[in-house]
Amino acid sequence: MLPLNSNQIPAMFNRAMGLARGGKPREALDLFAQISKLAPKRAEIPFHMGQIHMQAGRPKDASHFLARAAQLAPTELKVWQAYAAAIAAYGDDTARKEAKAQLKAANLGQRDRKAIAKAMDAVQTSTARVSTKVTTAEIDRLVAQINAGKMAEAEAQARQLIATRGGSEILSTIHGAALASLGRTAEAETAFRSALTIDPDYGEAAAQLGQLLLASGRHQEAKPLLLHARRLIPHNPIVLGNLGKLYQDLGSPYEAVDCLDRLLKQDPDNRLALMTRAQAHLSLENAAAALADLDHLERLAPPTGETLALGAVARKLAGDADAAHERIKAALEADPNNLRVVTIAANILQQEGAMEAADTVLRDALARDVRSGAIYRMIAHGKKLAADDPVVTEMKNLWLRDDLPDDGRMDLGYGLLKVMEDLGDDDQAWHYLSRANEIMAKRHPYDRAKAQRDFDKLKAFLDGFDKRQIGKVGYQDNQTIFVTGLPRSGTTLVEQILASHSTITGGDELSILHPLVFRSVARTDRDGGTVADMTPDQFETLGRDYQAAIDVRVPGAGRITDKTISTYQIAPLAWLALPNAKIVALRRDPRDNLWSMFKNRFVTGLHLYTYTQSDLVETYRLFTQYLALWQEMAPDRIYELEYEALVANPEREVRKLLEFCDLEWEDACLDFHKTDRDVKTLSLAQVRQPLYSSSIGKWRRYENQLSEMIDGLKGLDGVPEE
Repeated sequence: MLPLNSNQIPAMFNRAMGLARGGKPREALDLFAQISKLAPKRAEIPFHMGQIHMQAGRPKDASHFLARAAQLAPTELKVWQAYAAAIAAYGDDTARKEAKAQLKAANLGQRDRKAIAKAMDAVQTSTARVSTKVTTAEIDRLVAQINAGKMAEAEAQARQLIATRGGSEILSTIHGAALASLGRTAEAETAFRSALTIDPDYGEAAAQLGQLLLASGRHQEAKPLLLHARRLIPHNPIVLGNLGKLYQDLGSPYEAVDCLDRLLKQDPDNRLALMTRAQAHLSLENAAAALADLDHLERLAPPTGETLALGAVARKLAGDADAAHERIKAALEADPNNLRVVTIAANILQQEGAMEAADTVLRDALARDVRSGAIYRMIAHGKKLAADDPVVTEMKNLWLRDDLPDDGRMDLGYGLLKVMEDLGDDDQAWHYLSRANEIMAKRHPYDRAKAQRDFDKLKAFLDGFDKRQIGKVGYQDNQTIFVTGLPRSGTTLVEQILASHSTITGGDELSILHPLVFRSVARTDRDGGTVADMTPDQFETLGRDYQAAIDVRVPGAGRITDKTISTYQIAPLAWLALPNAKIVALRRDPRDNLWSMFKNRFVTGLHLYTYTQSDLVETYRLFTQYLALWQEMAPDRIYELEYEALVANPEREVRKLLEFCDLEWEDACLDFHKTDRDVKTLSLAQVRQPLYSSSIGKWRRYENQLSEMIDGLKGLDGVPEE
């Protein structure tokens, strides 16, 4: 491809604008970033990039680009107004202080500077009332009724006003809120959509509709509405609280914490926000922060079963197993019929390998009529169930109910799949699995195009990678062994083998390095730089930040393993930030690997590519492209281990693995199943057994049903020839 030149800028700019208007913001941003490298002094480029980020509900990123636009066009009032709006929406004191310092130096009139500074300080929690159909007094009376819990009266009066006065964005929103509180969700949705038809920029209507959809489990529909509402009323508590919950539900805890931090800054005692933020911190395995929020909750009100259970998870994470057990016991005593309490208690026990105790907790809950697909799924995955087990009969009968909600059917389907596989009934197993995956894929669609874009962008960013830098930059005092690969490829098994060595502590999936690298790369990339522009200080900071996080998460450990799946996507940055770390990449026959992913339910929001055969094939193709690129760049820095070879000749492969990791041989590494440590992944049962080969070739039992996957894999790297 010929290099870009400045003559192409007008056409590229018009194309980028067309992409932005056509609802393709990511593609527009990528193209604007290319233009920025060609024309770094043109203010309209960062200006439009900032506007796109604002439209997407990302005021922090918008502030960055609009600050640059203001530097390039310091007298352009339109730029300053957009910058002020982004700063106000972002709500960060440091960013506001920097923006005001920049504003002070700008050559603007005194009146304009005052207006812009005031706009930066704005705390917008509501939309200005613009309706002419009703009076302020009438609106206030309706709001007072809702606040007093008089929903039926408010609904009737709002309906009457709409009938006599005509459509109104305010009346329809109030009517919708009353209908939602009365449980009439379909009518409420219609009312909110009517409000947005009248005024698409009425923030409260977007916020209320987003909240309604989120409560109904329609996350993908709720997200754009809540982001739109955040752009309009960025400090609104309903918007921030629901966005925080949505991000947490979708497996984006960093974004959840950001929203909830801003809400709790306004309302420090908001109990729902504290609870959700505690869960987000637990997702990030930040035990101290989670405990701080949970302790705050207990100062506001007596502990509930759920807060006690979450406290148990946090204390377990902090390494205090005895306190965790005391808390979970108290949680079960306080609220034995709370589904979340039951599943948290069982999950903690399963992680410890106490399968019978976990089974007892789950079955006791069923005996008390606490039923959910999640409980049945956990029972089925905890141990093999006999065909005449009463639980199996209950599961089958529940599946036949027409009124079973989708989320319950989904969990139940994964449980019944496991039961039928154990019983050898492959046809029934596929029946339950296909329906469960269909629901999951619909509720949580996978963005295949984004995954490809991410690879392409990283490849372009690494174009200036210099292998000679490895060892000369980064934090030297860290020897982490990263175990990576696709899910269900044997990563948990290999970590267990390594963690059985006397000098190694198993860290599990820490998910620390990837977000650190992502933020550092993003800062360099958005300024038009590549890896060649990253400084030794940046790499040193990356490594030190990773070590600091380890010291908190795995206190007192010397050398650890980190089984974060996504490490294979950032290997070169790991080499530069942590030059003495090791990376072990697992490879497995993709037919077995992808089948194992396809039949398992992962944590909501993670590994969304596992629910359709076509997405799995594309994910495997990208995985091989990542590894091929790394092998080309630095073949001696990444060790590829084949799962099948490990199973066939464990001693030989373990010796080679230990040699790569600079570890002396220890017999315990072959007796890994005797090592007592918590395992948090789907492989928690397998790693407590000696190596076995029965999982090899299991895809053949479903060869006809997996034809789309098998055909798609043909010709890809690592696919055995039949």
